[in-house]
Amino acid sequence: MGVGDLLRKVVFPSFVIAVTLWMTSCPRHENRAILRQETNRKRVRVARARMQSVQPVLETFGTLVYRSKADIYPGLDGVIEQVLVEEGYAVSRGEILALFSKDRFLTSREQMEAELASQQARVALAEERLREGRKSVEASLLRIQKAEADLAQAQVRFETISQSYDNKKRLFDAGGVSEGELQSVHTRYVAAQMELAGAEKDLQIRRIGFRDEDILAAGFTVPDDEKRRDEIITEINTGMLSAELRVARAELQAARAEFRRIELMLDETVIRSPIDGIVGMRFAEIGEKADRDTLLFTLFDTSALYAQAEISETDLRRLTVKQEAELSFEGGGQSRIPGRVELISPYINPKTRTARVRIGIPNPHGAYIPGMFVRIRIFTGEAERRVTLPYRAVSTDPELLSEGQAAVFLVRNARLFRTRVILGQRLEEGVVVLQGVEAGEMVVLDLSPDLSDGMEVEIQP
Repeated sequence: MGVGDLLRKVVFPSFVIAVTLWMTSCPRHENRAILRQETNRKRVRVARARMQSVQPVLETFGTLVYRSKADIYPGLDGVIEQVLVEEGYAVSRGEILALFSKDRFLTSREQMEAELASQQARVALAEERLREGRKSVEASLLRIQKAEADLAQAQVRFETISQSYDNKKRLFDAGGVSEGELQSVHTRYVAAQMELAGAEKDLQIRRIGFRDEDILAAGFTVPDDEKRRDEIITEINTGMLSAELRVARAELQAARAEFRRIELMLDETVIRSPIDGIVGMRFAEIGEKADRDTLLFTLFDTSALYAQAEISETDLRRLTVKQEAELSFEGGGQSRIPGRVELISPYINPKTRTARVRIGIPNPHGAYIPGMFVRIRIFTGEAERRVTLPYRAVSTDPELLSEGQAAVFLVRNARLFRTRVILGQRLEEGVVVLQGVEAGEMVVLDLSPDLSDGMEVEIQP
């Protein structure tokens, strides 16, 4: 037997046995592979997109600012004697904040009290002199009347004696009376004539300052009414006394004004709060000399505050005054503070393309202070039906988010489909999907880096 025959007898049966064994074992290997593949499928948790009533909200952040503040300056130059409040103190309107030294003002007040008494005495004296002057004018008017009466009597006596003298003269010429008798009558005639002239002069003297020309010279019109004429005459003849009284009263008024000024300066040594609020900053120090330009305190009214935010011009069109809002603080838990849009600035910053918006919030207990960081949600419209997803289902790929998009993994027929979506507003536990997912579709939760498009998965119950 040759070598070839030997090989044929040994190798060929072995080959047949090997093929037979392989053919009998092949189905078992396929089943094992299928089982292994099913066992290696990624198990994922899923959620369904659902329709939900969503109120449109503009979310942003901002800082609390005061509605009003008061910078406290002294109303005088002086030395600070006491400081009664510190930064952070709550103060009420009218509460004393600090005290200035008042010794020099007390001395000035004592001096002005003496000056006031002196000026009041001067006024009283001037008033008395004016009253006496008026009485003197009244007496002068009576003396003028008497002088007029005396003149009238002297005129009558002169006329009587003049007639008697004329008669005696005619009789003397006729030889009816003696020269001595005529001389006697002539003497009485001369005396009556002199008495008449004296009465006229006396009346002229007494009428000085009481004449019509005196009234005209004083700038008055001569009245027809005698009573009014006497009033004008009295005013003219007591003008100097009236002027003295006016000067005395003016000086008294000036002394009173100076006294009030000193009283005011004394009041201003007590620095009081003009508002209810808190002491935000204190600059006053005991013993320090301060003038009217020295800032002592800054007070903030914290009974109500503004939350101030910068809103982009694209979002401004969604805002109107009086829209409701809610605010929350870092580390403030789930509490929400209600507020309302009170101011939308009409000016857009050309550098940032934003405008200032203020939301008013109450702060009755002073729990919030200016400068605090706050998250703001402004409700910009009525609730709408929207498709929503849990936020855990959304990929946070920075490249997509920068384009206003995101990605989710849809599950269809146990296979993953990576899908781009356009997101809307963020909700407390989810997010609105504007485009890319329909209500009822399943999305993968708890995304991980090993998920890929087209991967077969098993849904975890």
